[in-house]
Amino acid sequence: MRKPKSTLRADETVIASWRANHSVHSQRALGGHLVLTSHRLIFEPHALDANLGGRVWQVPLSSISDVGKSPISLADFFGGGLRSRLRIGLDDGSQQLFVVNAKSKKADAIRRALPRR
Repeated sequence: MRKPKSTLRADETVIASWRANHSVHSQRALGGHLVLTSHRLIFEPHALDANLGGRVWQVPLSSISDVGKSPISLADFFGGGLRSRLRIGLDDGSQQLFVVNAKSKKADAIRRALPRR
């Protein structure tokens, strides 16, 4: 399991980490790691993508409204749209998409970590 580069809180532990591409917009997907902690979901781009302007993305688990799978989107060719992607729905109505293997298993792990509502 990969420890995130982001600083963890004293009461925060890493639950899982996976290789992932973050579909930031339809122009391209950033390569990196998706890290699930006891408090947050964090995407950290690889060094190359970080040097090209890729940014760390993170969200508190309490702000995740749903987790699912996005349909294939040919319009999002360079953003990983030729595959269905892991979809993270947020309380503000937005969504984040990630290209990962074994989407269902990763979605289940994230759902189990979400606080009860």
